[in-house]
Amino acid sequence: MAMNKKYFYFIFTLMFCNHFLITEAISQTRLVVKSARVGTSYYALAMGMAKAFMTVPGIEASVEESLGSVANVKEARTRSHVIFTSTSDLIVQALKKVKPFEEGGYERIRSLWAIPGVTVHWVVREDSGVKGIRDLEGKRFIAGGIGTATERLTKLILKIYGLEGKIDLPAVDLKEGVDAVVNRRAIGFTTGSPYPTPMVMEITATTPVRLLEIGEGEYKKLMEVDPTYSLTIIPAGIYKGIDYDVRTVASPVLTYTTDDLSEDIAYKITKAFWENKKIIADAHAIGKTVDIKGIKYGVAKIHPGALRYYKEVGVEVPPSMR
Repeated sequence: MAMNKKYFYFIFTLMFCNHFLITEAISQTRLVVKSARVGTSYYALAMGMAKAFMTVPGIEASVEESLGSVANVKEARTRSHVIFTSTSDLIVQALKKVKPFEEGGYERIRSLWAIPGVTVHWVVREDSGVKGIRDLEGKRFIAGGIGTATERLTKLILKIYGLEGKIDLPAVDLKEGVDAVVNRRAIGFTTGSPYPTPMVMEITATTPVRLLEIGEGEYKKLMEVDPTYSLTIIPAGIYKGIDYDVRTVASPVLTYTTDDLSEDIAYKITKAFWENKKIIADAHAIGKTVDIKGIKYGVAKIHPGALRYYKEVGVEVPPSMR
């Protein structure tokens, strides 16, 4: 009889523990954060986001390395519980079903918050003799890394300059491209990131380089094609050996999710992002410059959970995003 009681208590305890573990597992929300390649400022910022999310009880978050914004947007078509970053121009293309997003299905994307935008750097070896973008004709140049928003923008700007098909643009990952420049297998590359970007700082530490400017006329033509870009200046002294201001273009970058993320979770992670600024700033220096009002640059509808938070703190969201 005593054995039966012990056996009964054992079974009861086991069932209770299993029930507790299953309930606990069900109550956990697992999020995946996707931004960019390991070693970039955006990847570091994604790590900060995941850490901020996990200050919310019941939320687990992990970061996946990404090829870039194009890959992020494409995955958003089918994945759930994904938090990802992208430039605004790509979201516009996806919503319009324009190449490379012809398959459609991107109406499910929802805006959450803005992060520091992409500033395009045109980097060439100083000893290449290249002084301007037109001088790239006939040269081997890395266009932003395969599958990135910067690759798309680089090719668009080269087309505006009349250089389409006149430059050798190998389809390689940007990290391989930087190595190719250091080892003289290419004369330069473009990269899109807030300045100072680690990739450019790294190459200027060992290799004299020049940053190329975009012309005012070419910028005006770019605006006619895609008005989501803005003119910006990389100030002199940001990078070693670059003692002059550089006129270039920038694009807003926002953090997005999909419409199947619950309003409650979207509200909680938006609140966690903005109310854990130290975590975001500690992840990377660009985290110090996040601006809550940047949500106005979103082009996808705002997630209702994020909208609830912005209403609470008095941040205006454009009617077109609601």
